[in-house]
Amino acid sequence: MKTVYIVRHGKAAPANANVADAERMLTDTGVARTCKIAEYMNESKPVIDQIISSPAERAYDTALIIADKLGIPVNKVVPSEKLFTGDDSDAIEILEGLDDSINSVMIVGHNPFITMVANHFASPKLDSLPTTGVVSAHLETEKWIDLKKAKVIQNFTVWPGML
Repeated sequence: MKTVYIVRHGKAAPANANVADAERMLTDTGVARTCKIAEYMNESKPVIDQIISSPAERAYDTALIIADKLGIPVNKVVPSEKLFTGDDSDAIEILEGLDDSINSVMIVGHNPFITMVANHFASPKLDSLPTTGVVSAHLETEKWIDLKKAKVIQNFTVWPGML
């Protein structure tokens, strides 16, 4: 059995001509809501083997906050440019390429594609995964390459407005 956590980054500063998109930071609200989601997740004591995040500051910081709150070492947080510049098929490709020794992974990225990735695992489907929203599912497979064929058992869907 494999487990995925699909996360949209926390609320970020609005786009601004003076700041590159990749350098947009989380707002104080984004930090607080990310902490709230991490606390919610921590209640179930998840074991997450690796976190793969967009390298954009708002996404990577979201990943680091969650890792810290869940006791996941920083070296388990890995940036992937594909999660910033790519699309949902790139994210699925990342998952399919994982080493099978990894049983649980978190992907942190951006809309609109992170909602498309989440909808591979969510039921009912989402129009838009809110900021710091998480979709988690168990996959009945032992091999990541078989992801698309695996039976999906939804674990939970949560975002700050639900807590």
